[in-house]
Amino acid sequence: MNSVTTATVSLGGVTIGLGILAWHLTKWWRGGGKGPGPGGGGGRDPKVLIPFMTSMGLGMVAVTAAGGLIGTAAVFLLNTGSLVGNWSLTALSGTATPEVTRSGLKALTPGGCALLVIYFVVVVALWKSGAKILKGKIVSGILCGCLLGLSAGFSGVASLALVTVTNTIGDKITGVVM
Repeated sequence: MNSVTTATVSLGGVTIGLGILAWHLTKWWRGGGKGPGPGGGGGRDPKVLIPFMTSMGLGMVAVTAAGGLIGTAAVFLLNTGSLVGNWSLTALSGTATPEVTRSGLKALTPGGCALLVIYFVVVVALWKSGAKILKGKIVSGILCGCLLGLSAGFSGVASLALVTVTNTIGDKITGVVM
């Protein structure tokens, strides 16, 4: 079994992650100012959220990887987001920014890591084939997932469930027996 990540997230990082999520949900709720179709808001069509939510899931799983290129990049995004979030939260509200990392982090199994790589390939393929607006949703979704994946709040619980599902499916698909 892989070791567990030693990354931590601060209140500032979670605030940035929740801000990104709120931005996308608000734009979706308001219909994005455009009609349905490529690049349009879709007028509350849940399918419009798929690129963002899919890439957010990738970020949540990637940040739990203990190493490798994907895990290292995810932790870099997490640390950068926490640094920017800490500065902005302190500058805007004057509050402290404590660590809010959940306890009992779950590690990816070897099968879960294999599925993470496959998941990454699928999201990169979507990004390469998409329009500019799709690419923005994917990049912001990955950043959002990295910032929220280790939090002690509800998003961290969602990430824990996602890691469990990733491990189970990855182990079954690859034939890894743990």
